[in-house]
Amino acid sequence: MWQYKAVIGICAFFAVFLISGETAQLQGAHRGVNNSRRGICTLEVPTIDLIPPEDRHGSIPRGNGSRAGYSKIDICCNGYERVPRSHLVCQPVCDGCENGNCTAPGVCQCKRGYIHDDFHGDCIPTCPHGCLNGVCTITGACSCNAGNTLSGNGKYCIPHCSGGCGRGGTCVGPEVCACAQGFSLDQRTNKCDYHCEGGCGEGSCVGPNQCSCKPGYKVVGHTCVPDCPKGCVNGDCVGPNRCSCKAGWTLDPNGSVCTPHCSQSCLNGDCIAPNQCACKKGYSPAPGARNSETCVAHCPGGCPNGNCAAPNFCICNPGFIKESKGSNNCIRRVRRSAMHFDLVPEAVLEGF
Repeated sequence: MWQYKAVIGICAFFAVFLISGETAQLQGAHRGVNNSRRGICTLEVPTIDLIPPEDRHGSIPRGNGSRAGYSKIDICCNGYERVPRSHLVCQPVCDGCENGNCTAPGVCQCKRGYIHDDFHGDCIPTCPHGCLNGVCTITGACSCNAGNTLSGNGKYCIPHCSGGCGRGGTCVGPEVCACAQGFSLDQRTNKCDYHCEGGCGEGSCVGPNQCSCKPGYKVVGHTCVPDCPKGCVNGDCVGPNRCSCKAGWTLDPNGSVCTPHCSQSCLNGDCIAPNQCACKKGYSPAPGARNSETCVAHCPGGCPNGNCAAPNFCICNPGFIKESKGSNNCIRRVRRSAMHFDLVPEAVLEGF
């Protein structure tokens, strides 16, 4: 009976030993011998160590070792480890073989696109920066995508813009420029240059919203406009020191003032706009006159028995005289004679 139990115990021990996959560290064990299966070694251990303690009574089986009292077991050789969830498949062990295949204990064969770092023992990409905008080749050099070019240090690919992007520009894609603030893309050259809102007219944009004008022009706001130093009253400065008048206006000999034109002369008035008169002081538009083209003298108090001949100045009708000096009141003239008609009341003289 005990022999039967011993055999069962040995089988159970082997099952536990194979599941653990660890190198046996049994007292008195002989060095393992490599067998025909890759990474599997044969180890001789004392047979008694394979029997459960409760069954170690009586004689111990001879075992299948090379000498009495020893038995042979299969284990993973040094430098190998058991593949999880396998009966007994051993694989080599390498420290740090990411991106590679461990082909023998401590021997890492790197995958395509990676090279072995002798200092750290790892497999690193042949293009450490990832070869942006390109493909990392097995030679360790970047092969750039179309529209990209290799950087100066040869470690990555950068977008290519023919002739660059000008001042204030960055190449962000094949033939695609991005402009910084204060700069804009010139559609003709596809490059970035200073931006002046609304343009500079007869000038050049020399900085963000900064114009430099040609001679004869000046900066107004953010653009260059013609300059007329002598002025251009009632007109438009259309060129350096050149004034243009609107319809109905005429440029004076000095070339700086546009004066209005009235087709009919303004009698006793001034032409203030095309075909529009303004009466001078002391005059008012004549009854029925159009656009005040005829102005007549104005006497505020009127001219009884007389006519207003000048501003606030009356001329008496025949037979009437001024009541007093400076007066605009005209009274009937009375003849003086020996009879002293000047002493006769006016009512008597008029037949009352």
